[in-house]
Amino acid sequence: MTCTRLKKKGLVTLMADVELIKSEDGQEIKVYSDKTEKALVVYKPQDGFKFYSVKYENGAQVPSELNGQWTGIEGALKAVTSHLALKKPTPRKTVNDRSKARKADKEKLDASELSTKNS
Repeated sequence: MTCTRLKKKGLVTLMADVELIKSEDGQEIKVYSDKTEKALVVYKPQDGFKFYSVKYENGAQVPSELNGQWTGIEGALKAVTSHLALKKPTPRKTVNDRSKARKADKEKLDASELSTKNS
């Protein structure tokens, strides 16, 4: 599925630092946040109704405040962004971010040691 990146200023007032990617058909928007590992997906189920729902990209259970249906995509996005604004980073995300930072620091240190040995 090809996606286009959205610059969100008019559709929803963002309260959390998120990146939104809209599908070509407009039936699905992925919401990436620095507080979660996986994206939340606002989508229109293929059940014949006009409601929108929210799910995690990997299929995990969503929090109770996001477990429902909205009549418009704006309402669902507003619920997701307000949830993310109040949410603390997940423990897994915190551990992974620390690990990535340590790995980057180690690579910088290794690169500087290598350059001093070559001099």
